Amino acid sequence: MERLKRKHARIFWGLTGTFLGMEGLGWCLRTVGGSPWLLELSSWIGILGFLPFFASCWVWRCRLRCPNCRDRGRSSSVRLNRLKTDSCKSCGSPILFDDQMGE
Repeated sequence: MERLKRKHARIFWGLTGTFLGMEGLGWCLRTVGGSPWLLELSSWIGILGFLPFFASCWVWRCRLRCPNCRDRGRSSSVRLNRLKTDSCKSCGSPILFDDQMGE
């Protein structure tokens, strides 16, 4: 049975956290901002924040699919907990990562 790589789930959550952090920083700068350069910086941070968002969507769609049926829409797993497993909604097989025990 093929397995997903745990590093892809970690990369997904890291990119998602980076996106949320950049958007939060942009929001804080817009709230505090009084000078024009601070408002312009917050706009650029908000725009550049979408790069990690799109990268996390790519990792989720291309690297975290069910290894058995390769279904794109319904089989994604981004679980970081090694003790719990997801099952594919299309084929019903368990989605295991490379550091989990096989069944």
